[in-house]
Amino acid sequence: MVIKREEMQEIVKRYKEPVGLNLGSHSALDAWQGQRNYGVRSIIYTTPARARIYLQNPMVGKPDEAVEDLPGLVKRDLRVVNDPKDIKKTGDWRSVIVILDNYSDIVKYADELVDLECMQITNRAFAVYVGGDEICSVIENDYAVPILGSRTLLKIENRGELEKDYYWFAEKAGIPTPKAYKYGVTKTGIHFKEPIDEPMILKAEHAHRAFEREFIFAADSADLEEKVAREIKAGNLSKEGLENGRVEQIVLGPHANFNFFFSPLDAKSDWGDVEKWFSKLYNVNREEARICLANQFLSIDERRETILDGLKRLPADVQNKIKKVPSFEVTAHAILSLRESLLKDLHRYADRFLLACREYAPPGIVGPWCLQTLITWDRVSKYELKPTVKLDFTGGAEGKKMVDYGLYDVPDKRDPYMHIPVTQDVALRHGGGTNVHMGLGAQYANAKYKRRLSTGDRIGMEIKRALKAKQLHELVT
Repeated sequence: MVIKREEMQEIVKRYKEPVGLNLGSHSALDAWQGQRNYGVRSIIYTTPARARIYLQNPMVGKPDEAVEDLPGLVKRDLRVVNDPKDIKKTGDWRSVIVILDNYSDIVKYADELVDLECMQITNRAFAVYVGGDEICSVIENDYAVPILGSRTLLKIENRGELEKDYYWFAEKAGIPTPKAYKYGVTKTGIHFKEPIDEPMILKAEHAHRAFEREFIFAADSADLEEKVAREIKAGNLSKEGLENGRVEQIVLGPHANFNFFFSPLDAKSDWGDVEKWFSKLYNVNREEARICLANQFLSIDERRETILDGLKRLPADVQNKIKKVPSFEVTAHAILSLRESLLKDLHRYADRFLLACREYAPPGIVGPWCLQTLITWDRVSKYELKPTVKLDFTGGAEGKKMVDYGLYDVPDKRDPYMHIPVTQDVALRHGGGTNVHMGLGAQYANAKYKRRLSTGDRIGMEIKRALKAKQLHELVT
């Protein structure tokens, strides 16, 4: 039975000094330094194999304290244990590293973590290593620790393994996603009923790494059938993985991860003239306007993937001779900026997705999340962008004019070309790419808040604000 949000809210109402609880992997360093910067105590639980990441990159010191004598501050502020029961709430620590045999062992210490006043910060590693299965049943049913974020939305990243994955929510939100192609699974691979003469990509679970995906690009359906057969023979794909896989069109355009933070506190605040005009312009009521305004855009990053990035740096003739199917292991990230006129579309789609999650999986998104897109140039009709959906400038069923799309330099016609952010993935937790902003801050957040503010910082800020306002219960599920 899913742990009730109300139970977790009652727990945090008793918290006097909340502790940020972070699974040591993925984006934990950013979360840790954000908690340090805002005076929130931290616990990082990790394993022997990954402990050195946190032992050698300690985030110590008080919020406004200069860090010069690093060893001295580490000795003063940081403790290391291998049993959460050894952590004393009244101790003189600011951070604790807990070294467990397995990440999933943390579930056994739920009572102790609640006594320490912990709030779990979500990241992908938490969903995978503690979740237990493709529907994150351990997190939803057994892990009775308050979570800053959505307990029941973590599983929707597991596309193809449950009906209501992020594609389902994107469809409900009416935002562009890549077109999917149906196929049948055979003993030796896959088969399409009709040939498809369009570039496509297969996304399926890797046969040897349960937490990784296999991506195969192809020029058309025949090319994909041939490549899948080779990968099955090589042992990289399984029948089960293919049955839960997805083939979709290749969307040509730059990849961009857009990092947001939804603040339940700001969603209840008065935004003055801004909320009044937002409501008037975009066909939403005042409550929905506040919700959209509280969906704060923080930053953009892009992925660098192994071995794809290495292959594409080779001359074309060498790539052809190698004939190696590229893997897409996310390895690094880089900072991006976006053409400013495109922000209107980004905000519109992000707000639609946020509202859909609130409608179909209340309370919806809480805290950090990421909309992962490919920004293409195509006709509006190809992605069925309709003027009747909320958060469009015009209402009614008639075709839009160019100015309604924010296009001022093209003649009026019913089916224009424009930049279209196509959602290929969604992360309803702290995004891994945000590590690129650690210490530097997230560019849009920095500008709005007049300080260096990464996603980790924004989490720390929200905890402190909520504690001061006696609203911690609004942040948890």
